[in-house]
Amino acid sequence: MPRVSEAEVAAYLRAHPLPDGAAPTGIRELAADFPGQRFRLTATEGVSFMLKRYEPAAGEVARREAAGLRLAGGMGLGPALALADDSGAALGGPVVVSEEPAGARVDGGPLAPSDVQGWLLLLLTLHHLPPSAATLPSSMSADAAAWWQRTQPAWQTVQTLYADPRCRPLTRALASLHAIVGARLEVHRGLWEGLPRRPCHGNPVPANLLRVDGRLMLVEWDGFGQGDPAMETARAAALATLTGELDAALYERLLAEYAAGMRDLRDAGLEERLRVFASVIPLSFCFTMLTLLAQDRTAARGEREERIAQVGRALTRLRETLGVEIGTPAELLAPVRALAGV
Repeated sequence: MPRVSEAEVAAYLRAHPLPDGAAPTGIRELAADFPGQRFRLTATEGVSFMLKRYEPAAGEVARREAAGLRLAGGMGLGPALALADDSGAALGGPVVVSEEPAGARVDGGPLAPSDVQGWLLLLLTLHHLPPSAATLPSSMSADAAAWWQRTQPAWQTVQTLYADPRCRPLTRALASLHAIVGARLEVHRGLWEGLPRRPCHGNPVPANLLRVDGRLMLVEWDGFGQGDPAMETARAAALATLTGELDAALYERLLAEYAAGMRDLRDAGLEERLRVFASVIPLSFCFTMLTLLAQDRTAARGEREERIAQVGRALTRLRETLGVEIGTPAELLAPVRALAGV
């Protein structure tokens, strides 16, 4: 699809006014990490909005986001939906506009205990909503087996990218972990049979937490829908520990308090699904970071060093959680450091 200009967005908004007659005085395109374009709209009243123009093939993503924002805005869990245009014919694809509250993203450093408590409250509130609050499936895998299948192409990519003989100890270690994780998920397959689906954000990691007027809200609702709340929380918490945003004590506290806060829903397998899925997420994280290290030639030295450190944390967690001896992460990653030029 041809790219849409800021002038075309302005013309579109004249035909599709924002709520309360807010007239945009500024339109600026921002980087987009989804199939489409993102624009910030500044209105005369000093209020900002975020407009996303999706590619036609991403219609379901746009519908998920509109549904998530509609729900979140009404409950104070996220920004309010300002406009949803399923066809977006004038811009060549679905359009979703949301309010953009004045606030700061929480990610970028270690989370404070108060932030973790606010994050926990958001997750518990969302996951306590009735299943009928979400009609589409979330962007997450339906269960651990589906997640495992989605992980396999990344594993194949890592084996190809790190075929250098110097990396053989690393790929052997990853192969051992791959076999153990596969067996672990097979043993626990029954945990996901007939589980109750609940409304899920789709990606409630710290990067999608916004601090507004002393409280937190979730942004980027394009993954919203019915899913397994245990998988959602386990993934978000595990990734936050691997990126250094959540220390070990707060990680354990978050999962324990989340499990306690969900017991009233009588989901008998939730705590075990939480534990099992949190234990395997670091392996797919390794695949993602190792792929970025090999393919992203523009990353600064400091960014490459941080990615290697994150892989090291993931390998350490896998070794400790799964009880497998794979060697020390420092030794396994030494050839990766050399290949990455750090």
